[in-house]
Amino acid sequence: MNKKQRTNLEISAQRLFGNAFTKRLAEYLYFIAKFLSHKFHLRSRYVLTKKNNLRLRYVAGVSTFMVAAIISFTLTSQNSEGLSNHHFASIAPASGFDIVTDSLINNDGLLNGVSHASIISNGGNKSLPLDREITIVSGDALGVVMEKQGIGSSDAAVIVKAMKEYYDPRLIKVGQKIDLHFDEMSGDEQRFREMTMELDPIKTLVVARAGDEFKARLHEKEVNKVIKAQQAEVKVSLYGSASQAGIPQTIVANAIRIFSWNVDFQRDIHPNDTLEVMYESYETESGNVSKTGDILYAKLKLGNREIPLYRFEMSDGRVDYFQPDGRSIKRTLMKTPINGARMSSGFGKRRHPVLGYTKMHKGVDFAASRGTPIFAAGDGVIEKAGWFSSYGKYIRIRHNSKLKTAYAHMSKIKPTIKPGRRVKQGQVIGYVGTTGRSTGPHLHYEVLSRGRQVNPRSVNLPTGEELSGKEMANFKATVNKMRLKYASTIEGTKVADRKRHRRGFFN
Repeated sequence: MNKKQRTNLEISAQRLFGNAFTKRLAEYLYFIAKFLSHKFHLRSRYVLTKKNNLRLRYVAGVSTFMVAAIISFTLTSQNSEGLSNHHFASIAPASGFDIVTDSLINNDGLLNGVSHASIISNGGNKSLPLDREITIVSGDALGVVMEKQGIGSSDAAVIVKAMKEYYDPRLIKVGQKIDLHFDEMSGDEQRFREMTMELDPIKTLVVARAGDEFKARLHEKEVNKVIKAQQAEVKVSLYGSASQAGIPQTIVANAIRIFSWNVDFQRDIHPNDTLEVMYESYETESGNVSKTGDILYAKLKLGNREIPLYRFEMSDGRVDYFQPDGRSIKRTLMKTPINGARMSSGFGKRRHPVLGYTKMHKGVDFAASRGTPIFAAGDGVIEKAGWFSSYGKYIRIRHNSKLKTAYAHMSKIKPTIKPGRRVKQGQVIGYVGTTGRSTGPHLHYEVLSRGRQVNPRSVNLPTGEELSGKEMANFKATVNKMRLKYASTIEGTKVADRKRHRRGFFN
């Protein structure tokens, strides 16, 4: 409400009550109008006329309420020496009050929980708790919220500036909770002492008074490595079933990447198949997870076929996943160079979706959302990277003297992928798109043997490294330890689950 609107408000009140009562009442009307606009997000046209006069129904209604409130206050004040903090009508707008949203609770319990309207003094109010929590709502700016809590504008600016060393205040999201702590001073004054804001389960930002300045620091909880073991039975999808079993998505994604050397996750996974996994989890004492680490052991059971894998670090420092016989899970090429995609078109003759006639499809299409990462199917050298005819954005990798792979219709090629550069198996080379002759986002994937496109599923690919000698002996010892560790850890998880379920039932 601007100055002109406030003047017109006085004119409206003058018409009803005359000059003697006008100025005082207009201040209250202005204050109430501002409160209503803020609380109910009313547009000006709902409260004011085209000439910026307060609509008569509001003038009459609010005025009647104010007269009744003043009479009530007058009668009550005769029996009370001081003003209670809930005597709304006794507080003059000239004192510099404002409307804020917080979790304050007054002595009478009138304001409970978050998002209640509270009236506080910009200079500090002894009736307010010294420790209080605020919640950021849509449209809030941190500096403004602090000022509404009684923190001076100069202090608020310094506090926001101090935060920037560890956190950009512009990134604060709606719903973020912030704790404010004040010291009780002489009279009715409160002086801001400290602000704490939890950034994540591990990190908490603290801004505290240090003399005449404010210093920021980042408090991080101690994190310990914990070995966890879990298992999931596939109901509809591996991702969904693993999530319901409590397996983190990052672990599921890594397991899929590891097994993708010889498992086609679009065709080989069926209901009742199972996944077992043992992995590292970095957690606080309270159980909050900071991050997940390496998968130590994983086993996929696909029907009657079992594929157990063990993480093993070789004497030269290289790390790989091996089957119990000491053979690496890796093959020359991955079967599926993309995660979470659906095979939308196979190798062979088909009716072309764009040209409209039957044509040989010399690759395999994987439908996926735009931007899905695409991996190099094997180690090799980039032969071509750029726009290539109807293929759109295209990459071709030479893996050896016989085998090459090609990837088409990308939305983007990674800037580091250039002709002549070497890439590692599983390295991201680009992202799914729909460039070139394409009807929707997908990856067109080809395998070329001696320069001719062949069916990727029919190519007989050799397996990777095989352990022998001392390396094999060390690996077998590692396997025995991991089997025992998995058995004890998964049993401990089951016991904990059973206890939790029993407590939930009886409570």
